[in-house]
Order: sequence, then structure tokens, then C-alpha cells
Amino acid sequence: MTDTLIPHILALDTAQEDCGAAILLADGSLFMHVEHVGSRHSERLLPMVRDLIHEAGIEKTDLGLIAFGEGPGSFTGLRVACGAAQGLAWALEVPVAQVSNLEALAEWLRETHLEASRPGTRIAVLNDARMHECYAGMWRVPAVAEDRLERLDGPVLVAPEDAQTYLERFKADMLCGSGSKVYSEAMKIRSDGGIRMVNAADSHPDAIARIARRMALSGGTIRPELAHPVYVRNRVALTMAERAAGERL
Repeated sequence: MTDTLIPHILALDTAQEDCGAAILLADGSLFMHVEHVGSRHSERLLPMVRDLIHEAGIEKTDLGLIAFGEGPGSFTGLRVACGAAQGLAWALEVPVAQVSNLEALAEWLRETHLEASRPGTRIAVLNDARMHECYAGMWRVPAVAEDRLERLDGPVLVAPEDAQTYLERFKADMLCGSGSKVYSEAMKIRSDGGIRMVNAADSHPDAIARIARRMALSGGTIRPELAHPVYVRNRVALTMAERAAGERL
């Protein structure tokens, strides 16, 4: 029997170069689309949502919660997901859940790897922040499987050269995120340090939806007008010369 407190959830993720959306139904059924779009999130997101709603066999008005990846990530991408979530939530008169993209990666790891599901395991996420920096965060697996991951730190900016120190400081057991791939040489994570590194896709709207489900049950949702991206880095624009040189934030 479906718990009437659990809504059908739409989750949106446009924080990096992938565009992702997922619908998590109240009975636990999941429908998800993810595709690489570069900077075309605004073109692909809503058509993707329409396809998902049809695939899930529901009406848009059946959605009870709109979730989105708050960041950190691409500044333009984050605004796309936030704006879409706000617009849909306003139109449907439903709340919003904004979820850390770093936590979503940690949650994905917890859900897919037995080692990462054990209580007390410390999961680090290092995502490429460009400009030779990483967005970093640290979580601990709780004793109760149904509970949300416990945030120990983040989101913060960490230089690749400082990654090993950061991981040691929080006694990380596992590591995932695009930063460890992009800056592998600069990071020089010691193989004898006891940290297991796991490759992961960039977009996990399914994990965002599951975190949002926990937030809905614990009163962690917000009104649409309160939704906002989390940038971490204060600089949100490039100069014309930097754009011409091909730099990206």
C-alpha cells in the first residue's frame, strides 16, 4: 500500500554538461533520462520532462514535489534547473526540494556499492570546478539505512594539490566525482591510503529524487520563491577576453 504522505517527485539535474531528469513515483517506481547536452540544458530539459511524464503514465498535475540539483556546478546550468523547478512548482502549487549535487553523488555511491552503505563509512566527493579547483564535500553513512547521509563538510573549494590533505583530515573511506579524473595527476591520491576511488557519471537525478523523498517526509521542502542555486564560488561571469580564450566557469 502506498504511503499517502509520499508524493510523486520530479527531479531535475543540469549542474554539469549532462542534462538529467527523473520521476520517482510514490510506490518507488523510477523513470529517468540523462543525456550529454553540453550547454543546451535549456533546450532539452522540458522536452525530457514531458517524455518522462508520459513514460511514467501520470499527468503533470499528479506531481507533488519538484526537486533540483542546487549545485555547486555550472552557473548557467544551475540557473536552468532552479528556474524550471520554480516555474513548475508555482504552476502546480507544490513545494520544492533543493538538493546538493555533491550529496547526490554520495547518495548514488551509497545506493550502488555495498561498502559505501555500511554505517560510519565516510564518502568524499570532489567535482571539477574548473579554474584548477574542485568542489568538495564529505558525508558519513548513518546507522539507520532510511536516514539521510550526515554532512561533515562542504560544499567548499579545494585545490587539486590539497585533495590528499582534505581526504586525510576527514578520514575519507571512499571517493568519487569528476575532479579525481580531471585532476588525477595533480591530486596524487596515495594508493596506500586506504581510500577507494569509484568512477561515477556526472548526473544522478535518481539520487536527487530519493534525497528529496526523505526531505518531504522530514519537512525539509521549501516554497518555490525560496529556491536558489548554490554557487560556492563568488565569481559568476567571465570577461569578454576570457570567453574568447575559451575559458569556462
